[in-house]
Amino acid sequence: MNEQIMYIKNINILRRVIQLVSVNIKETNLEFGPLEDRKETNLIVVHHVGGTDRDVSAEEIHGWHLANGWSGIGYHYVIRKDGTIERGRPREMIGAHAEGFNSRSIGINIVGDFEQATPEPAQIESAAMLIAELCEIYCLCPDAQTIVGHRDLMSTDCPGENLYCLLQDIRGKAVWYQQNC
Repeated sequence: MNEQIMYIKNINILRRVIQLVSVNIKETNLEFGPLEDRKETNLIVVHHVGGTDRDVSAEEIHGWHLANGWSGIGYHYVIRKDGTIERGRPREMIGAHAEGFNSRSIGINIVGDFEQATPEPAQIESAAMLIAELCEIYCLCPDAQTIVGHRDLMSTDCPGENLYCLLQDIRGKAVWYQQNC
């Protein structure tokens, strides 16, 4: 019986490793001020840059956040216009992206001003793949209680209406990636 349980655990670990390899995350090697470890993760918060529809990088956002006096970029991931996923703050650290929820959440910034523009299809696919991976890592279900827009947590337009209205599609795609990758 114990051998069978170990076999199942090993298969699940292998599935996670395969999925981790399938989502390409560009390392940015950003330098941060003091950070704290996140003890629990039960929420993924989706953001947009807002205010500009330029294709800004994690490094540029990092500079903005340092200028605010923060320890560095508050988001854990940045998804560029071409779908490239860049690492922001280290995944295991507390973010600075959704006040009151940072200690238990991962922040994903999809680059653009989605009050004005529409997300690129590559950004939507990358977001779904990343969310599927994160849900696997943290044993989360990609549903509306777990994958939220910043505006679901506080009074803000973020992640912009044109991205917010796609969150259910992103959740559905994340489920598909979990089941088929």
